[in-house]
Amino acid sequence: MLIVLELTGIQQYGVDIYNIQRNQVVPQKPEMIVVLAGSVGRIEAAYELMKGNDIPLLFVAGAHTKVNFDELSKKYHWDLAYRERIKVDNVSTSTLENAKVSASFAKQNNIKKIVLVTSIYHMQRAEFLFKKVFKSDDVQIIPYATYIQAIEYNSWWHNFKTFKKILDEYFKYQYYRAFFAGE
Repeated sequence: MLIVLELTGIQQYGVDIYNIQRNQVVPQKPEMIVVLAGSVGRIEAAYELMKGNDIPLLFVAGAHTKVNFDELSKKYHWDLAYRERIKVDNVSTSTLENAKVSASFAKQNNIKKIVLVTSIYHMQRAEFLFKKVFKSDDVQIIPYATYIQAIEYNSWWHNFKTFKKILDEYFKYQYYRAFFAGE
């Protein structure tokens, strides 16, 4: 019975991811974008979102310890005029730490509306953790998922790579739901 429930949960998680990709909306007047480094396409999408919507700040969370603005601007061909608007976090190494460091930065800068950019597979867990960490700060978290390949509603489980990513994320998401269950 437990196996059937888990399989149903995994299937629903995949459907939820499909629905996230279908409901992408560019948010109105956010004060900052937080992009979680670690997967192809995230940083590029966040930078384009910042430029295209004139969002004041881009916070790159979870960059490698030796990464800085200059390295990122060279790699992604950023306009150097954005130097003061892009901040790079070299401290956090997990999604939970990304949320904590982002919350500290947002609090220091009195930011109340954030666009959270991460890959579509990662969004449910990231959004869950950010909302838990930011819960007492009255900060609005707006998800904006990136994806390289669209997820097919009725066949995502046929692609081993897609299935594995969804399965990994599902169990990590369940872990954090259990971790924060008492709150």
